[in-house]
Amino acid sequence: MISALLKRISTTPAGIARQLSELALHADQLAESARAWAKARGDDGSAELVTWAEAVGATVRSHQRDLDSLMPWGGLIASEGVPVTATTVDGAGRPGDSLEIRFDVVPTLADLPDLSETAIRTLSIARAHLATQTEDGEHAVARFDALVEAFERSARTARLLDRRIAVLSELAQAMSNAMEFDFLLDPTRQLLSLGYRVDEGTLDSNCYDLLASEARLASFVAIAKGDVPARHWFRLGRALTPVDLGSALVSWSGSMFEYLMPSLVMRAPAGSVLDQSARLVVRRQIRYGADLGVPWGVSESAYNARDLEFTYQYSNFGVPGLGLQRGLGENIVIAPYATALGAMVDSQAAARNYRRLTAAGGRGKYGWYEALDYTPSRLPVGETVAVVRAHMAHHQGMTVVAIADALQDGKMRARFHAEPIIQATELLLQERPPRDVLVARPRADEVGAAATIRELVPPMLRRFQSPHDLVPRTHLLSNGNYAVMITSAGSGHSRWRGLAVTRWREDVTCDPWGSFIFLRDVQSGDVWSAGYQPSGAEPDSYEVVSPRIASKSSDAMGRSRRPWRSRFRRRQTPKFAACLSQTTGTRPGRSS
Repeated sequence: MISALLKRISTTPAGIARQLSELALHADQLAESARAWAKARGDDGSAELVTWAEAVGATVRSHQRDLDSLMPWGGLIASEGVPVTATTVDGAGRPGDSLEIRFDVVPTLADLPDLSETAIRTLSIARAHLATQTEDGEHAVARFDALVEAFERSARTARLLDRRIAVLSELAQAMSNAMEFDFLLDPTRQLLSLGYRVDEGTLDSNCYDLLASEARLASFVAIAKGDVPARHWFRLGRALTPVDLGSALVSWSGSMFEYLMPSLVMRAPAGSVLDQSARLVVRRQIRYGADLGVPWGVSESAYNARDLEFTYQYSNFGVPGLGLQRGLGENIVIAPYATALGAMVDSQAAARNYRRLTAAGGRGKYGWYEALDYTPSRLPVGETVAVVRAHMAHHQGMTVVAIADALQDGKMRARFHAEPIIQATELLLQERPPRDVLVARPRADEVGAAATIRELVPPMLRRFQSPHDLVPRTHLLSNGNYAVMITSAGSGHSRWRGLAVTRWREDVTCDPWGSFIFLRDVQSGDVWSAGYQPSGAEPDSYEVVSPRIASKSSDAMGRSRRPWRSRFRRRQTPKFAACLSQTTGTRPGRSS
């Protein structure tokens, strides 16, 4: 019944009031039925049904409160049957407008006070006229008095709300004008820095340097405000990557957020490089999900890993081949808010994908969850997906605005572009795809990862309780260029592309070669090494732990990220100092 009522939306205040009353009655009946059903069954599914049934009733009552506050006369006309069709006369005794004309219009908030004042004047004339011409004049006058009082309330409420909205608008405008971008501009590179280091009094050395980035919205606003010159826009990178039969702008991580977040409020004119990139990227995201057999929509989000406080961890995820970042094919994390962003480009595909996300468990009591993690190494045993049961405000907000844009033909974008300073800067968005441009072709291993994701093998730990093995236990680390060998006693050597970085000589008896850390007790003067070698001091307990895993990850210097970890415990815990020394076969003495 509720569905049938919603298919016939009234267009007059009285009709809306009548329809809301009917909806409230049926919503209460629905909630009662749901509660009875839940009591009989007693399962979680029934409890959720009650929640949604009560939410329907709460929504209807909220609309009723709004109508009663702004247009209380609508309810009077619907319930009291005030004779609004009577023809009135003006002050000179001439026939005036029909009262029905005044009541059959849903006014805007700005027009409501004036309409109410006009209706009050018309009703006052009709009140005097009806009091002398009707047999039941006293009753008719009382009903008209009620209408006049309702219109007076309507005018007061509308004026108060209009002033409140105006104050909020002025505050938002003042906050926008107060924002400064000029100090974030790197004067040499003409790019916006990632931020300002307050403690150091300097800009962060990294900059936003790609057009396919969420930061282009800040760049556009900064130019519109006059904080940065227009040439900054043309310093943003425009490298393209092949997608289907076209080319799309390259982003850093290939996420939906980078490409489409600015489109929540900023237009991408048809045929522009931004419009072409958005359409091709959504198409690529859809195909990527189909290749993996999962719903589509990859973007930065939380994923199925938690810290010691059980807080979900957060990272950027994207589609291989669209981003410059390495390792995009190593994770399969689908964020439902990315589907909402995609709805601004392909609403039908987004609706179908939301049905898949629902079937996969991506929607809960309070809406869409943060993400669905399909990465094999993070899945519970026997499961095919791990639902990240969290809600992030900014992702929920983007979802609401994106769906509103899709349903209302970009109304939020129209509001943004109604600003004069934005209109004066719109020409920057008209940029067409260039014919001769640098093409950033994706790495072969990244593209291959689109169909098969490399599974992260959990490490197996090797533990050694003594440095006195007959044959030294070794651990090898390499990223292909830089290689390190370390023994369980703490000795070892490193090489760079076949060249010795530290001295080494094979000596299974003494095993004293390598680079070592020495600790010194500043009170007693005792000196010992962090590992058994080269000091040879016998500890109370000794343990070496090494992960047995093939690793190619490295930092900017080419150093492996997976060192051994050793624990060396002495009888006391003295104050100590540390120094680094490279030995050549001799043991250290008691130096200061």
